[in-house]
Amino acid sequence: MELCDGCAAGENIDPRSVMTNVQLKLFASYRRHLPPDSEGGVCSLDVPAGTQVIDLLIRFGVPTSDGASVILVNGRSVKPERVLEEEDVIAAFPAMAGG
Repeated sequence: MELCDGCAAGENIDPRSVMTNVQLKLFASYRRHLPPDSEGGVCSLDVPAGTQVIDLLIRFGVPTSDGASVILVNGRSVKPERVLEEEDVIAAFPAMAGG
């Protein structure tokens, strides 16, 4: 059982009340999806524990259909269902085709 500062022993904690701090970095045309006060294409966010990468991207209007975006967490390619952890850095940019 998890305890927090100020919680009595044996008291259950609603997991939705626990927040996780992450950074969202959007590149190229995706920068327009960030809040206006973001600097350098990055914003720091507190999200509920259990939030998945896809949840965050949908929240900000980033395209999530197959192949539309390149998504990295801490510099590594991940599945959209990955649950975010404290201090994760999520980066997304449009997939580009070349030839």
